[in-house]
Order: sequence, then structure tokens, then C-alpha cells
Amino acid sequence: MPDYTFITTEEHFLLQDALKKNKHKLTKFALIGLGLLLVAAIIPQLYLYTHNSMGDADDSLLSFKNFWFWVWMICFVIALIFGLIKVTDIRYWAIKKDLTALQKGTLQAPMEAIYLENNDTQTNIMFLLENNKKRLFYWMRGNLDGYRAGQEVAITYARYSRVIISIVRITN
Repeated sequence: MPDYTFITTEEHFLLQDALKKNKHKLTKFALIGLGLLLVAAIIPQLYLYTHNSMGDADDSLLSFKNFWFWVWMICFVIALIFGLIKVTDIRYWAIKKDLTALQKGTLQAPMEAIYLENNDTQTNIMFLLENNKKRLFYWMRGNLDGYRAGQEVAITYARYSRVIISIVRITN
């Protein structure tokens, strides 16, 4: 179990910047979901009410007057938003917890894998820990030039979100 210490003011600002970026992504996904909800709610209505009689359209499962249509639509949008969050690996809630707890950890180990994500705005680094568990850590400030898998590094990271606050190369 690693020892955790308190983060400094500078590290706090770095986490706030990471939180801001994640909040923008989360807002974008919510707007995408709302837009899809509007499109998916309007197009069936246009088709129903132009191709059927008023009574038949009102009785249809795709009618906006049907309760189950709205249950399906809301479930679809919620699943879409959480799917986008999972695919892009948003750390919003974990970073908020880190900003409350104000704890950081340190780790020195060779990097197992390193790759870019989210349009080259985030670098993910996989470490193999002493207990043979692999852990993924996140550098939220773009590409880490010059870092390769197999290099040993020392990192300081936020406890819950595993956002890397600082990284130093130990060996080439």
C-alpha cells in the first residue's frame, strides 16, 4: 500500500485544469445525447403523422404520446452518454474526489505501455506494479515526447483519478 501525502497548490491547479478539460468533454457528450434525443423523437413523429391517420399514429409505440417511447428514448440517451464516457475514459468524478481529498502518491517503475488518446490530448501509461497488477495512469497535458515503453520513471499522481502530476525519467 503506497503512502499518500498532501498535494501542493501548484498540483491542485494542475488537477483543476484536468477537471476543466473533462467537464468540457462531459458537457459535449450531454449535448450530443440531447441532440440525438431530439432527432430520434422528432423523425418518428413526422413519419407517423404523415403516413397514418391521427388515431393510428396516437396508438403507435413510436408516438410521443406513448409512455414507453419516452422510457426507451431516455434509456437510449443515458446509455449513449455513459458509453461515450467509458470509451473516452473521462476522469471527471475521480478528479473531483482528488480535489476534495488532496492526496497524492508516488511510484517508480518501468513503463509497460504508453499511448495517446482523445485526439492526442492525453497520454495513457501502463505500469506493472510489484503485485503483478497492471495500472493505468493518465497524463492530461498532451503527448509525452521522448518517453518509451521499458523506460523507468518516477511519477507523482493524484490518488483516486491516477492523473499524473509530474513525471521524471530515471533511465533511458
